[in-house]
Amino acid sequence: MRIAPYIALLFLISCRQKPAKITFSKDRLGYYYHLIAFANDSSHYMADRIARVSAEFKTQRDSVFWDSHNNMSSKFFIRVDSGEKRNFLQNYVSKLSEGDSACLLIKPSDFFVQQFNSEKVPYFSLHDSVVRVNLKVERIYTVQTFQKVNDNLRVLETQQIENHFKDAREFEMARDEAGFFWLDRPAPSRGESVKMGEEIKVVYRGQFMNGRYLESSAQQLEFIYGSPDQLLKGLNIVIGKLKLGQNAKIILPSRLAFGELGSSNGTVPPFTPLMYSIRVFQERKDAMNQ
Repeated sequence: MRIAPYIALLFLISCRQKPAKITFSKDRLGYYYHLIAFANDSSHYMADRIARVSAEFKTQRDSVFWDSHNNMSSKFFIRVDSGEKRNFLQNYVSKLSEGDSACLLIKPSDFFVQQFNSEKVPYFSLHDSVVRVNLKVERIYTVQTFQKVNDNLRVLETQQIENHFKDAREFEMARDEAGFFWLDRPAPSRGESVKMGEEIKVVYRGQFMNGRYLESSAQQLEFIYGSPDQLLKGLNIVIGKLKLGQNAKIILPSRLAFGELGSSNGTVPPFTPLMYSIRVFQERKDAMNQ
């Protein structure tokens, strides 16, 4: 028997820790949803809004593998757009009001493409039929009020970088004209400067300001200097200031790293400065002249 306009299903899996039978409805896009709580003063949908959302992503066995507090420093923003069809989380959040909370069930093959830009389902969800998303809409901002939020986040980011230095003088002396900050400047060298179009090798390691590991080149990364989308904008700038064989340690502000939106895979929050150590190796050929 068909139930219109949505299909109601009973799942033995729950959005809460204690297993219980919960009725989920199926959206026409293919995901399932259950509204847990809604605010009494819920407002009508309005376009051009940005929602700050608390969320946690779980496996089918209820193990949390991502949450907005630890992974995004509670800076998880979603643009309100009820017409969004490519991202199920954004689509459903756009139907909620400030204070509402819900649970979504999304196929892993859809979820990891949409949220982490990855077509590969990780091992912990490989045999699951759904990914569970617990969410709550904490605030909804207009474009104007969200701009104020961004301005405040920029100030906090600058303060975070300043706190890494002993005083204001040391902070200013470390600032490069390109916008990044030197922690360990390269030792003097008679080597050649890196040239645009030259094939080089680099080794790098990135971490958050608290020392938490972010990423590294597993081995020497070989690429043509100047090729777009090979490295972060800030790392390309730093490489251009190094000579072959030199290494350095720097702080990249977010505008030279992952920007005001953070990384697309959810590992780096918006307005997050990062520390990188990098070394440039020589690869004696000019790729663009071959």
